[in-house]
Amino acid sequence: MEKLGINWGLLIAQLFNVIFLVWLLGQFLYKPILNMLNERTQRVQGSLNEASQVKQQLANAKKDYEAELAKARQEAAKIVTQAQDRAKSQEAEIIAQARREADRIREDARTTASQERDTLLSDAKGKIAELVTLTATRVMGAELQARGHDKLIAESLAALDRRN
Repeated sequence: MEKLGINWGLLIAQLFNVIFLVWLLGQFLYKPILNMLNERTQRVQGSLNEASQVKQQLANAKKDYEAELAKARQEAAKIVTQAQDRAKSQEAEIIAQARREADRIREDARTTASQERDTLLSDAKGKIAELVTLTATRVMGAELQARGHDKLIAESLAALDRRN
């Protein structure tokens, strides 16, 4: 192979140098770079996993928030319904009380009006009786004086006074 210009000693030395260089590069350059890339891949994967967990936690928190919000809305609706029911019952109670009070006032007014009417009738009867008596007394007095019956007039007046 010398005719081809190949020097076996030099070829073996260069082959040994290339193998040694590949081994050195593999030990001191390739493996550390590969380890560094693996570590970086693991960190990126860890970050992605962590981001996925945070995203899941966020979704869970959103569900919990929405559930709590729905629960709060239901409680608010329940409270509003209870308040409306209480207001309706109080309204009915107030209306019933107002009706009772109106009935009582009407009855008091009727009683008072009846008493006043009775009083006025009694007073009117007394005055009418008085006027009738006075008129009768004058008429009878004039007639009886003319006839001389003074004693009879006095007795009639006394009897009328006793009745009143």
